[in-house]
Amino acid sequence: MRFPPPRSPRRTAALLVAALMGAAAAGCEPAPPKESVSGTVRLSPALPPEARRTRILFIILEPEEGGPPLAVQRLVETKFPYRFVLTADDMMIAGRPFAGRVRVRARLDKDGRAGPFARGDYQGVSALAVAVGARDVEVVIDRAGTAEPQEAAERPAPPPPPPAAQAPAAGEKTITGTIVIAPHLASKAEGKPVLFLIARGERPGPPLAVLGVPNPRFPLRFTLSQENVMMPGAAFEGRVRLVARVDADGAAGPPQPGDLEGEHPGLVPVGAQGVTIVVDREY
Repeated sequence: MRFPPPRSPRRTAALLVAALMGAAAAGCEPAPPKESVSGTVRLSPALPPEARRTRILFIILEPEEGGPPLAVQRLVETKFPYRFVLTADDMMIAGRPFAGRVRVRARLDKDGRAGPFARGDYQGVSALAVAVGARDVEVVIDRAGTAEPQEAAERPAPPPPPPAAQAPAAGEKTITGTIVIAPHLASKAEGKPVLFLIARGERPGPPLAVLGVPNPRFPLRFTLSQENVMMPGAAFEGRVRLVARVDADGAAGPPQPGDLEGEHPGLVPVGAQGVTIVVDREY
């Protein structure tokens, strides 16, 4: 499973402009695709001023019956009110039907990573569940997070021992290690806006956990834990595949030209320490 293709307000605006021009020529209002959920995200006037300065917006379609999100968009530097359209292109799990009843959640996320609803985050949820195909869904971001934010490891550190992962210690629910850049890509990693560390289980499916580090500096030490788990109720346990991506546009999604990526060569047990991931390829 890959992240859904990234969207940006600039790209979405371009699509809407094209639609408006075509509609004007036809003498009618443009309509979103039939298999979509569209509407408007607004900010409550009661939110503090810093809410408008939060750069990352997630728009999430959550099945009414619970479970993994049906679709997600991650947007940067959004202007409000924001008109959104989510389609099958934004699905989390390829091949899953883009259908059913959903709630729409909008979250302004301070650190740009999917994780606990923490201080500095703001979100809102549509009042009612709607069927895929619904238009004019209203979401008001009116709640502020209260949990303590997780500190991202940004300080450079010496490289750890070789890439072999150590055996987990009893009771530990973290994976720690270092991400390094291959020498031939060192200059290209400078100035990239974010690094994503993605943990996937042994079986195909959505990511188990994701850690995002803005403005990364290398070598970069990391700790991946239960706090980074994507799906409510999922446990950070077992063995995982680790991929580190230095992202050129700062949006989660399939690799794009300019992204740098590296993968640990084998499955890593939760509890492992001293894991090294070498970012050694460029898209």
